[in-house]
Amino acid sequence: MSANPESTIIALTEVVGNSKACPKQEILHEESIVSNQHRLLNRPPKTLEERYFSEIRPQLYKRHAAHHQYGVRKGTTLAEHLDSACQFMLTVSRIGGVPEDKRPVLLAATAVHDLNKLDLSEQERNVKTLARNRTFLQEQLEKACVLSFVVTENDFELARKLIERHSGHNRSDAAIFLPEDPAIDRWAAMLTGADLFDLGIPENVRIRKVQTELTVAFDRPSKLFRVRVSEDRGYITALLLGACEEVLQKYGLTPLAIFPDGELFEGETLPTVDLTTEIAACWQGKIDGVFGNNIERLVRPTKDGIKIAQSAIQQNIEEVLLNVQALLEKKKAGFKADKINKDIAKWGDTAGASAVENAAAIGLLAVGSAEEFAIAEGLKAAYLSYREAGINPKEVWDKIASHVGISQQQRAAIEPFNGQYGRPLFAAKAAQKGLEGILEALRESFQLRTESTHKPEISEASEEIIAAVAKTLSLPIALQWNGIDELNAYIEANPRKRCSLGSTFSETDDLVSGNMPPGTKVQVFSNRLPGGSSAEPKRQADSMAALAYQLMAIGANFPAANKKDPIYLHLALPKGSSPELLRIWREHLKQLAATNAEGGTVTVDEFKLYKDNILEFKPNKVVGIAFPKRPEFIHATVTEALVWGDANASVALLKSLRLGLELSLSLEFGFPFTLSSNLEVEISSDIYGRVEGIPAALQTLLGSGEYSREEAEKILKRLRCIGELAIAVASIQKADDCLYDLARAAAQPLDLYYVLLRWTLREQDEPNLSVIWSRIREPLNSLLESLMPNQNALLTQYLKEAAQIAAAANLKGSSFKRTSLAEPFTDFTAAVRSQKPYMDLEFMFASLVQQYHTRLDRIRDHIVGATKREQIKQYYEVLRKLYEEVYQGRPEKLLSDKDKLEAAYLFFWQEAYQQLPKRKSEDNSDDSVETTTSV
Repeated sequence: MSANPESTIIALTEVVGNSKACPKQEILHEESIVSNQHRLLNRPPKTLEERYFSEIRPQLYKRHAAHHQYGVRKGTTLAEHLDSACQFMLTVSRIGGVPEDKRPVLLAATAVHDLNKLDLSEQERNVKTLARNRTFLQEQLEKACVLSFVVTENDFELARKLIERHSGHNRSDAAIFLPEDPAIDRWAAMLTGADLFDLGIPENVRIRKVQTELTVAFDRPSKLFRVRVSEDRGYITALLLGACEEVLQKYGLTPLAIFPDGELFEGETLPTVDLTTEIAACWQGKIDGVFGNNIERLVRPTKDGIKIAQSAIQQNIEEVLLNVQALLEKKKAGFKADKINKDIAKWGDTAGASAVENAAAIGLLAVGSAEEFAIAEGLKAAYLSYREAGINPKEVWDKIASHVGISQQQRAAIEPFNGQYGRPLFAAKAAQKGLEGILEALRESFQLRTESTHKPEISEASEEIIAAVAKTLSLPIALQWNGIDELNAYIEANPRKRCSLGSTFSETDDLVSGNMPPGTKVQVFSNRLPGGSSAEPKRQADSMAALAYQLMAIGANFPAANKKDPIYLHLALPKGSSPELLRIWREHLKQLAATNAEGGTVTVDEFKLYKDNILEFKPNKVVGIAFPKRPEFIHATVTEALVWGDANASVALLKSLRLGLELSLSLEFGFPFTLSSNLEVEISSDIYGRVEGIPAALQTLLGSGEYSREEAEKILKRLRCIGELAIAVASIQKADDCLYDLARAAAQPLDLYYVLLRWTLREQDEPNLSVIWSRIREPLNSLLESLMPNQNALLTQYLKEAAQIAAAANLKGSSFKRTSLAEPFTDFTAAVRSQKPYMDLEFMFASLVQQYHTRLDRIRDHIVGATKREQIKQYYEVLRKLYEEVYQGRPEKLLSDKDKLEAAYLFFWQEAYQQLPKRKSEDNSDDSVETTTSV
């Protein structure tokens, strides 16, 4: 996909694959959820890996997503197994140096290697027999969209040999005497290793088997090295895995596969030293590098003056100076004469009365205005910067005086004053060059500070960082982490100082709102006790927990102003993913983030999403997805903050889940996901999707909150249906409100009809129900089928039967307006409301038949005869069954559902009317020939 600063359009209904490479074919399993799987990438593939993810992988899931396996592969589908094997083959064939013209053939063989599972003939033929069936093998290669990789006869023969040998068959028959490329044995071992990689056996046994095959494949010893993380804290965890990758590559280890909880490496030998300290140092450097790119956080106003971090100078000096000037303007705006006078008196008394008098005699008067106070703060900032270069205070002020225009006599007169606090207050008026001179002094101080650090900086990790690595990472050789010490530290800690977000093993401190993601509350309790300070109680956090939030605050493209809590979408790479998938995923997210050229959030055109299932990303200053700013924030997982402005929590959850599922269920990627208000999430490979905090009102629609892939696809189908319904009856400005009403109404089928009718009447005074029904019929029926296929079947049956009779017999008023269409049904509910104890049902329904027959006779241009009376009688007999069998003849129960029943009846009438053959004019109906009426 090409980056477009204006908009990025992803058509979810795009045809999967290239028509030339992958012709149309019959889907093997009707229950396959193809309609819920769509593509995100829409650019031409450049490499073999990109072609696999954009063309071949979608076809594997299209054909085999519902093909469940058994035995040692129980719990995975055939699509997942073939995908795992293909990604493994792509990685090991590159590591093993397979020629580029042979890698596509190896991939083709891997995509169909389980020929016995692809055979639908029920003849139980083995892999060897099927591999030697040229027609069958060619057919399977074509269905998998890899036939174009097998060009020559030699390619076809190579694919056959690889498939045959992966199942345990070596060269047999006369083929053993024929010469062949010795590399075939190595390539066959790669395919065998790919087949074993996701085997459902104990991991230590499986890893040993894969190592054996890779030793043959690489023609050298092969060892596998697994790194796991115990918790996922978003960007800081991604940086930690990046540090592991960087350090392990120095020891000759290559990334082989990525898992949601870590990474698997391969190498000839494993390191025999403790890597904790080295990884911690690399991690520290990556963290420092992130903050180094955020100069506004490195140029800080403090009570001691404006302090400038060394990393800020190394990034961009001009931007540092701009930040200093901005802070001086804030100092000027916050000038308070009484407070400054107290400081002047304090530092004047410290220097002595004679020093103050001598300074005043030569024009060194204390600051008296906002402009002079800003100059004084600038002098203090220059002083602090020079001191960071290791220069003594006397030499510092000599340099400052020469830059700002302070004479030698004045320089000598301010010597008795305190260098950091007193001198700036009395020297500000004498600084002839003002701000210009201060900036010159700062530039020189930056140069001196750079020169003073001429020796190479070695990033030394603090003990806290080293301890965090030892606690978070699972390494074969690592520091021993004693969990009982952490438990004791939590128990013995002051309750006010316990960490709210992480471990209490180390010192905790108050979180600061300015260092948190927008909208994140720093208070422990949302409702504070009366009488307490507005600033307390605050969340306590250890430095690592606070750092994780700070990285999120500066690392995501949050909107400039947002007061609502974000929802975090955690997308994980599927277990066993190839490193190439990570590269493609990072590039894709970078292009999506580039949609907003100013670096803010990226939102979705909701009208196109709800109406046509098309994702069109466009920039927005307030709401949308806050994509990561840097690719290193994306590793085994990616944390995306979703902000929805003033939307209530339930609407934000619905919108976030819809967007998350569209991304998660894409054919190219297929990400497990977690949707939560928390930055920290539990890592699990057993659950495909998890949603935390589903309100009770939405549980019927959204389920338990823990989904398999099939269940996630079902939830996406439901959300698409209510999106289509909302946009069909409400304007885009009110679509969120309608969406919320429909989501809550999903608990009862009748409520959906009522909500749809209410919104239709709210948006249109005289709606055309026929047109509305044609828009909502398909998504509504699909939603009801998904939610409750068997519930309220009798009620629906009787309502539909009554509506069919009314439509066929033209039982309505004199128009097609809502009140006219519902006329016979509202007469029924009115009769129930006015039913007296002495009236039995026979009397009530006989009266209804007579009254409505009289009504039709009065409004029709022709005489209404016995045929119509019989139709009216049939109509009310159906409603009587509904009243007796569904509501047990209890008027209060039926009247409580009156509005919902009427709404459902109106839509059922439209359904029945549209299914009728083309109607003749009423003048030619059978009623027109009636001349007598039987009473």
